[in-house]
Amino acid sequence: MNRYLSLLCALLLAASCGYRDRDADLVVHNGIIHALDESGATYQAMAIKDGRIVELGPEQQIRNRYAAKEYLDAAGQHVYPGFSDGHCHFYGYGLNKQKLDLSETTSWEGVLERVKVFGEANPTLPWILGRGWDQNDWPEKSYPDNAVLNTLFPDRPVLLQRIDGHAAVVNDAALRAVGLDPGKAVEGGLMAHRDGRFTGLLIDNAVSVFQPIMEQADEATKRKALLDAQADCFTVGLTMVHDAGLDPGTIALIRTLQEEGVLKMRVYAMVTDSTPYLERFATSGSLLTERLTVRGVKVYADGALGSRGALLKEPYSDQPGHHGLQLASREHFAKVARWCKEHGFQMNTHCIGDSANKLLLDVYGEVLGGTNDLRWRIEHAQVVSEADRPRFAEYSIIPSVQPTHATSDGPWAQDRLGDQRIQAAYAYEELRKTMGMLALGTDFPVEGIDPLQTFRSAVLRESSNGWPAGGYHMENALSPADALRGMTIWNAIAAFRETDLGTLEADKLADLTIVDADLEKASAEVLRKARVTATIVNGEVVWSSGSH
Repeated sequence: MNRYLSLLCALLLAASCGYRDRDADLVVHNGIIHALDESGATYQAMAIKDGRIVELGPEQQIRNRYAAKEYLDAAGQHVYPGFSDGHCHFYGYGLNKQKLDLSETTSWEGVLERVKVFGEANPTLPWILGRGWDQNDWPEKSYPDNAVLNTLFPDRPVLLQRIDGHAAVVNDAALRAVGLDPGKAVEGGLMAHRDGRFTGLLIDNAVSVFQPIMEQADEATKRKALLDAQADCFTVGLTMVHDAGLDPGTIALIRTLQEEGVLKMRVYAMVTDSTPYLERFATSGSLLTERLTVRGVKVYADGALGSRGALLKEPYSDQPGHHGLQLASREHFAKVARWCKEHGFQMNTHCIGDSANKLLLDVYGEVLGGTNDLRWRIEHAQVVSEADRPRFAEYSIIPSVQPTHATSDGPWAQDRLGDQRIQAAYAYEELRKTMGMLALGTDFPVEGIDPLQTFRSAVLRESSNGWPAGGYHMENALSPADALRGMTIWNAIAAFRETDLGTLEADKLADLTIVDADLEKASAEVLRKARVTATIVNGEVVWSSGSH
């Protein structure tokens, strides 16, 4: 009897020697942890220390090994690598929160009423700036006219951007303020006239004339914009954003806020295509810190489909003779491409129409010469002819797409493109098969910020209000597994961050998004109700539903 008791004591002593003999900052447990690595493994718990994952494993193994400063009970919910947005306007979204919101207006009269109320409430603002109207959502889908706007504000400049930012309505006072002559042509832009009179409508590069006005902000305003954007993004599970077009000053401020510890969001920053900006980065080179990556250049080839600025090979089906707009010369695109290759930057070009996609694939191909690991990107890739798709793989080009564009544009896109050409639009599964991967984003504030709606639009091919029944062109739906990759590891690859981010593995940075549903196996009904319950960046719980 004593011999058995001695053996039991020895076994207990041996077990206790290893009990919680390792330190951790955070243990996440009682969850279903989807590593999304090549093994497809799932775990119950993980230990995190100094911002990185130390170990993943069974519940008791991790809890018995690690003494943590903090424990997070995932309550049986699903833990994923932190979601990232592969194409958005993070800083612009924050600035927009300080401007007049024109989204969800149902008529031009409704827009004017909001502008009038805003103007009366903010009498000291030198400009009235707003964004978010979309004539495609109105009963009368024609572009608005500024006649009433001129009457309401004869001397105070007003600039009201369409939801995509590629069109705007201004009053005559705004034209006078910047010295813009509506009778002169703007290369790559349009100023609309009717019966010999300027209607106030600007398209693409004509809107860009007002860019300095739209971006005017002191440091306090910029700080608030970035932190406001971060707060909203954390509530929907975003841990990294790819900001598609920033100036060096804003990039420097992002780095400062990150170093101060107040901006915790990881940012992949694309430098706006501007000669002075590129000259600055030609000297300083690319930048990679744990939270900031700067090695891409954002270029615009054409406009947007909704404002008929997308560059098409054949005329618009609902505007005969009109092909859209090419926003710069081929020579300019080739010059930027050569600069990017020489200085080790990605070239990330906005291409909506099939002609714009072909043009930039031509330029990319000439400069790159074949397959490579430079990871240049086509942003949006909305209308790509079947003949041009193989060239993504031929030159190793990453399609960076936004699934919510398909489901929000769907009600009117066929009018723009016609029955045949619509088959080549929003063809995300075809592009995935061609290149083997996609970067997925939202383009917020053009669309909403929620990555779960990105997932639903990719998989169910339906909008947030359930349109259309049965899904939009379901032949181009992504599988749930690929949609998840597009929001995690493929976005990490698109930003050269795959060694640190995108999967949950030991030694990787501890960015996590916790969701109350199994996104790969849930029914459509469950997916529509799925919600993020916690967001973790660098091992720190930056948001949880239980604390709000």
